[in-house]
Amino acid sequence: MEHYIEVNPKYVFREKKRPKYTKDLNEETPDVTELYIHGDTKNINRLSYFSELTKVWLSYVNQKEFNLIINLINPKMLYIYDVKVSNLSPIEGLTNLEVLDIEWNTKAEKLWDISRNKSLKALCIKDFSRLHDISQITGGYNINILSLAGGNSKPLKLDTLKELAELKQLKYLGLSNIKVLDQSLEPITELKQLKELSISNQFPTEEYAKLSVKLPHTKCEKFKAYTFLGSPIDGKNVMVVGKRKPLLSTREDKIRLQKYVERFKALQEKYKI
Repeated sequence: MEHYIEVNPKYVFREKKRPKYTKDLNEETPDVTELYIHGDTKNINRLSYFSELTKVWLSYVNQKEFNLIINLINPKMLYIYDVKVSNLSPIEGLTNLEVLDIEWNTKAEKLWDISRNKSLKALCIKDFSRLHDISQITGGYNINILSLAGGNSKPLKLDTLKELAELKQLKYLGLSNIKVLDQSLEPITELKQLKELSISNQFPTEEYAKLSVKLPHTKCEKFKAYTFLGSPIDGKNVMVVGKRKPLLSTREDKIRLQKYVERFKALQEKYKI
């Protein structure tokens, strides 16, 4: 397995590897390297004494708690869950931060000056219900892993993906449960170093076909007319690639599937010119 996949947040922050929740920092020794804390963990000011701390899980914080805690730590890896925080700028001070996974924020309408996090290599933004503008992401010049995702029930609604074109160094890009106002994947064609694209089926078929031609060395299951489902749904075992395309059966819908294959190939030929 390649290194860039090994440091992907979904592998780094596995539930089984998370340490036991600390209710009171007086219970921990200063040489601890990993902590899982909440906004109401007692004696939180003691965080400044944990000089060996490299990995932190932080959950259920408001703005005041967030500001205090972030200003007391500087880990290499940070996972934040359920933050009622509109101002994310304290993250700018985390100069050691290499991996950040931040999930479920109901207040933030923008990100932070990511250019301040010069060590940041992996970033996962998930379930930000008010976020529509990701322009500040262009400062992430050292990020090679990026995941943008909606929640389980609500998509991440962005105006455009044009800022992604600036992240030339990206090796992995994940776009899950995401709706983009301009419906364009054109910016991703600029990511020539991209090794893997994991993307949900929420864009026009033509956008996937274009990418498959412009990024011939990128691995992506949507770079073909249809993909197989993990398990059949009502007898249907494949999903046709493209927004509002149907689920079909390779046994019962052979003729329809062949037509989709031919259309996808025709779109690819269009962009080879």
